[in-house]
Amino acid sequence: MKVINWVKNLFRKDAVAAEFNEDGSAVDEQRFHLTELALFTAIDFIARSLAKCEFVTVNNNRESRKAEYYLWNYSPNKHQTKIEFFTQAVAKLIFDNELLIIETADNQLLIADSFSRTEHALIDDTFSGVTCRNFTYQRTFLESEVIYLQYNNFALRGLLADMCNTYEQLMLSAQERYNKAVGHKGILELENYSFGDENFAETYNKVLSKQFKSFYSNKNAVMPIFKGMKYSEPSTDAGKTTNSEINDIQKLKAEAYTIVGNALHIPPAILSGEASQLSDALDCAIGNAIDPIANMFEQEITKKRFGSTEFSKGNYLLIDTTTVRHIDAISQANNLDKSIASGVLTPAQAQKYCNMLPCSEAWAHTYYITKNYQTIANALKGGE
Repeated sequence: MKVINWVKNLFRKDAVAAEFNEDGSAVDEQRFHLTELALFTAIDFIARSLAKCEFVTVNNNRESRKAEYYLWNYSPNKHQTKIEFFTQAVAKLIFDNELLIIETADNQLLIADSFSRTEHALIDDTFSGVTCRNFTYQRTFLESEVIYLQYNNFALRGLLADMCNTYEQLMLSAQERYNKAVGHKGILELENYSFGDENFAETYNKVLSKQFKSFYSNKNAVMPIFKGMKYSEPSTDAGKTTNSEINDIQKLKAEAYTIVGNALHIPPAILSGEASQLSDALDCAIGNAIDPIANMFEQEITKKRFGSTEFSKGNYLLIDTTTVRHIDAISQANNLDKSIASGVLTPAQAQKYCNMLPCSEAWAHTYYITKNYQTIANALKGGE
């Protein structure tokens, strides 16, 4: 299934059209997919974080920016940018528990929408019926020819299925309580009406299904009453309603985010957007959610597109996850100065981390270290 279709299905609302039952009560149900919403929020966070990472291609143990670098950092294929590609890739990996990426004859990377995998003990697994963008390959792919990842040994979607139904019912109950608390209830008295009259049913339905609905749903409305009809509202405690029903809905949403966040090792503050906790939560998310997935991609790409022989020569791919966190050159000036002074970063590397164009001068690519740093041997000499 394509990600766009998956997103549409994710937010589908099996809504029942508002109407009136035989007893005159209103029916207006709407399904809430809290867990799916939390899951999509988590997947979107991981995908966008991974897309912010720099896929560093290393050649002879030095950073190289050739065709492989452009492929992973800008345009994996002619139809998608990096962020579009990895949004789809992470969604497939987590939601479907597996991801298959193939390379076309003209060196494009495509994500398989569907495929069949045959496992073997001593030889490569094979992939057949591979469909990408409405095109099905007639050939069979070997495992050594593709990038194949599995997120876990179990499908997260299956584990969350029952919980989704439970939360949906709880949400519906909370909505019903809220509607009852703030809704209007009325009594319509009919006088001198002949229930055998052919026009009675038409008049009755017109008043209930159209005029009353419009009267309650619009901010400003006029409700005409036919002769022989008398409408009144019984006294209720609607005006004394507290926020308990709204709090119940908010608690259900927060709990859904917590459960999904724990399953994907993402702090709930990230998913709910609690700004006061975002700094510490982001560090936790990078270490527990982003880094493991980045390592999966890093190892599989190096294994399949470089191999052991090239790796031994210092040719491999490295995914830099430090770029996930935004670094501001002004607010982080002291930390950047310390990193340059201790020889950890060159000035050009520090500029790159601040999303600035690195200086092309030779001095900017030189490592520096202050005189305050010395070896332990020199420190023990003393007085020299």
